[in-house]
Amino acid sequence: MSGKLGTFLRFIAQQRRDRSRLIGEIEAVGAPLDTADAAAMTEVTLTPTDDDWSPTGVSVLAGQSFTVDARGAVWMSRALGVGLEPRVALWVRIGGRRPIRKLLDNCTTFTAWANGPVELRLKTNEWASEVGDVLPGSRMKLAGSVSAKVATWAAPRAADSHATPDEWCHLWRLGDGRIYTANDGEIAVSTHGDVGILQLDCEHELTPQTRLDWAWRVDELPSCLPENLQVTHDYLSIAVEFENGQDLTYMWSAALSEGHVFRCPLPWWCDRETHWVQRSGTGDLGRWLEESRPIADDCRRVYGAVPQRVARVWLIANSVFQRRTGHASFRDIRLTER
Repeated sequence: MSGKLGTFLRFIAQQRRDRSRLIGEIEAVGAPLDTADAAAMTEVTLTPTDDDWSPTGVSVLAGQSFTVDARGAVWMSRALGVGLEPRVALWVRIGGRRPIRKLLDNCTTFTAWANGPVELRLKTNEWASEVGDVLPGSRMKLAGSVSAKVATWAAPRAADSHATPDEWCHLWRLGDGRIYTANDGEIAVSTHGDVGILQLDCEHELTPQTRLDWAWRVDELPSCLPENLQVTHDYLSIAVEFENGQDLTYMWSAALSEGHVFRCPLPWWCDRETHWVQRSGTGDLGRWLEESRPIADDCRRVYGAVPQRVARVWLIANSVFQRRTGHASFRDIRLTER
């Protein structure tokens, strides 16, 4: 059986086969947080049906150390082993104000960025703004719960962090993570059960000669199925974001044919993101390949018109659905006129 129905049936068979491993990884419990020297500590339970940010009863001062230690999962389908760890689903806010921040790990220590009460929320709809309000509309049907301990410390503790490559930053609506690492002129990508977008501001006028050039070596793909279903949409790519909010992302697909174009299958993103299959299959995995795309020509094919300028270049990695591993490296990323 071919097409999307065939992909979905293969996905179900794959997830049932791997279910024990997937649930074990998602529900893995680390060492308990030692709160013997905590200045204050509380524990709250959150569910995907919560309508707002949950108060923790703990308040912090800017510069104070505090830790969020979370256990549990948000399940899209526990029967198929499709779920999110707290490090993907759980967000933190202080005093009801921006910014909102995601956990780096299931147990994460922060340095407070403001004064006020610490609040927690599971992300179940797309964010409407950096204050942490969500867009209206029906929610995904999610299950499960997350239990989180929040502790403050009298003495400063080192905050958990992960350095991003120079001049790049994480897309705020997906939060920081540990996916991307600068490595001697290259950007290394390693994803497993997480998602992240790295952005580089550029503000480059789009002309008929504008090209996106890059080199990449993809060692392992996070999907072995076509990525054009929501539940199989795990992939690695490089993208250009335009001034109109649309983005065109050049991906390496496990099975879709080169040159295939499709809109993102995820809610909210489906109105903004288009995927172009630049490479396909496993034959060239592990090799450095140089690429060049004529952005204006590609936009005419995709949109029927050409935007005015490129606002940002992105790197995208997603592996939350099938929880497989993706590894790649990028270098020599540039916009050129030729």
